[in-house]
Amino acid sequence: MDAATETRPPSAGRNTRGLHTIIAMAILAVGAFTLTKWITPQLLVGDTIGNLEKYLGFSWPFFAAVLSFILYAAAAWIIEILEFSPPRNWDGIDQALHWATEACPLVGLLTTFGSLLMALLAYGEAGPGQPETQAAFIKQFAIAFGSSIAGGLLALLAFTLHRLLPEYPEASE
Repeated sequence: MDAATETRPPSAGRNTRGLHTIIAMAILAVGAFTLTKWITPQLLVGDTIGNLEKYLGFSWPFFAAVLSFILYAAAAWIIEILEFSPPRNWDGIDQALHWATEACPLVGLLTTFGSLLMALLAYGEAGPGQPETQAAFIKQFAIAFGSSIAGGLLALLAFTLHRLLPEYPEASE
């Protein structure tokens, strides 16, 4: 070993890996934002939180948190395959991605049921034939479809990334 390796503290590799992961995550987040703005420009115009609530319903914070974690895991995977740092222990990330694979469709389904219930309640309150009823009914159906699609896409991303992670039983943090 050379002198630089001997004087480096053992946590230096983890700190460098963490910094590289955060930088790669920021790059992925900017890329995801740019792609979203390019595909659906109306989503990011005006009140972004209001638009997220409009299309995803009450589950948008959950989907945002899962997307953030998927971006972190993808960044960590990129750092791993490019060998910018020592091997990582993937146990916690692996379990969280498995959980996201299972939870995202269920949260999307829960939001779908909640929005359909709200649509039926709006329909029941105002009665048929009212334009307000039709608008509320269609709005709730948009939430139902948006949350189901978001849950499915995030589950697909989490599942794919979960399968791509390396398996190093001897690696440790």
